[in-house]
Amino acid sequence: MLVKKSATPFEMFSYFIRILRTFPYQQFSASWQSDQLRSLLDNLPLNHCVTVNDYSESYRCFDKTEIQTGYFQKIEVSLHVTLLYRHAILEVDGIESSVDNPVIIKEEFFVISEDDKRDQYFTHYVQKSVSEYLHEISYNPKVMHEFNDGCATQYKSRHCFGLLATTFSDLGYDSIIRNFFETAHAKGAQDAAGGYIKREADFSVIRGRSSIQNGKDLFNFCNDNLQKPKSTGCKRRIFRYVETIPRNTTQHFKSIAEIRKIHCVRTTNNSELMVTDLSCYTSDQCVSANYELCRNFRFRGNSGPVKIVREQSTKNHAVEENNSGDSLLDLISNGTIIAVVADDDDSDYYLMKTLGEPEI
Repeated sequence: MLVKKSATPFEMFSYFIRILRTFPYQQFSASWQSDQLRSLLDNLPLNHCVTVNDYSESYRCFDKTEIQTGYFQKIEVSLHVTLLYRHAILEVDGIESSVDNPVIIKEEFFVISEDDKRDQYFTHYVQKSVSEYLHEISYNPKVMHEFNDGCATQYKSRHCFGLLATTFSDLGYDSIIRNFFETAHAKGAQDAAGGYIKREADFSVIRGRSSIQNGKDLFNFCNDNLQKPKSTGCKRRIFRYVETIPRNTTQHFKSIAEIRKIHCVRTTNNSELMVTDLSCYTSDQCVSANYELCRNFRFRGNSGPVKIVREQSTKNHAVEENNSGDSLLDLISNGTIIAVVADDDDSDYYLMKTLGEPEI
């Protein structure tokens, strides 16, 4: 419900001025993160790989001619999109990429599932599928660079970071660097790729060429008809199907302070993550992993290690945490405005503003 508040014009414009003070930094962060992705793709080292990840809106299965009750019983299929950038391989792409003649191949990798829980375990399964595909084509990257949005349940929570820190070595990489776009600035080619798949599936059903009733049908349609793109920008599309995502609900981790401000996470070999406020790939030293010599340290902001600590929880608590993605401590920081249910006949809620960081 809307909360009524009376204020003078002076107070209103003073409030606007205060909140506009944070806008330049947000705009800078959005431009900076996008620039880092472009710079990395232009100067991608050999044995490195880049992925841009996003969950597309679920595909709703339907019939060309369906009964009325079928409208309310549609099966929704989860669709994860990964834009994969790597160096060309002679045996697969017909050309060999080298230092003197770098050739970057773009591929679209899709994971289709009827599992509707888009959590860190789904994301880890996608990472594992991408790793298996790269090994199938004999491309063995040492470093994987990920670019994601800031969705807490999928990519950016204490449990996501904990799972990343404890399982990245199972994927066969020496290191994973997970970067985040600024809030509300993650739209890109990955959204168009997911939309194209769903649009082509809809057209095929409407024209009576296909019957797509579940995730397996969608996978078969895509695998039979959409592997070869018509545009030259994308080399190929790869599709994978999984009915349900395997989950280990015992892996839960303690909170990480100011997690919303983090835009770059780098794995290490001792259950720690190196986190920074912003990413950096425009400096040659950062691309070469010499982060101490980075010339852009003033722009990158704070940087330091974060220890990943497991927490003990009961099974019921684990399931609840898995569904919510974040605890209250993850969502509250200094200056956060929260609504508290009020035991008052005149007001349903009270608005409160935090004046400090939460303490455990």
